[in-house]
Parts: sequence; C-alpha cells; structure tokens
Amino acid sequence: MTDCLSCLSNSGEKRLSPGEQIYNGSYWVVEHVYPTGLLGWIVIVLKRHTDKLHELSIEEWRELSEINFKVINILHKILDTEKEYSCCFAEMEGFRHIHFHVIPKGKDYLSENTGSKAFNYLRVSEEESVKRNEVIDFCSILKKEMSI
Repeated sequence: MTDCLSCLSNSGEKRLSPGEQIYNGSYWVVEHVYPTGLLGWIVIVLKRHTDKLHELSIEEWRELSEINFKVINILHKILDTEKEYSCCFAEMEGFRHIHFHVIPKGKDYLSENTGSKAFNYLRVSEEESVKRNEVIDFCSILKKEMSI
C-alpha cells in the first residue's frame, strides 16, 4: 500500500521515527512518533494492514494487551508519568492502518492538551519537535527495557 505511511514504515521504506524500532513482535511494532512535542509518545502499529478493529484476531489482541501493559509501565518508570493515554482512531490521511497511541502525561504536560487535545503535540514542525537525538536515545532506552 504505497499511500499507507504505517505500511511504509513497517517495511522500512519510510520510517516514522528517527530512532530504532522499540519492539518488533509477532503482530505489532512499537515506535516513537516523530515529529512530536512530547518525548515518549509511542505508537503501536499492527504489522499487517487493516483499518478495522473488528478484523483483529484474538492473538493480535493478546499481544497488543501485553505490549500496552509493558509500554505504559516503562513510560511511568522512566518519565514518572502521572497518567497515560492509550487510544486508537486510525482516521488520518495516510494513517488509516490500525495503530494505537500511548501518550505519557507527565508533570510538564500542558493542561490545554488534556484528552483528545493531546494530538496538539503532533501538530509541531520538526524545528519545534523534541530533538531527533533525544528520540533516538529514548528509543534505545525503551528497547532495552522492553526486552527484560
């Protein structure tokens, strides 16, 4: 699917993140989104292409649950989050492929970005974004933590 940015990232053709994949499981890949105004914004992307949650197998749901659990707890440990969001919309142009966002809500989280307004953190230019090197380093840390 040449118009699906998630498929292009999964194949390595056009990566979503400057950092390495944090986790590559049987059904899901874990990446740090980029550009973003929020360090630790993670996306869990289904390896195969579908845009419907009801098409996921029980095995895909099981692995997703385990990944979500690990990612949320690792983000809490590393970033001292007060709360985490986990959501799936898969409606944006180029991103209709099923994927889940895991959004860390820490002490520096802006109150005007509460709830669905969290996506304001993705409406930043590369210049306004968390620096590439920070994302790369953070991905390495998360990858080590995920393998434990």
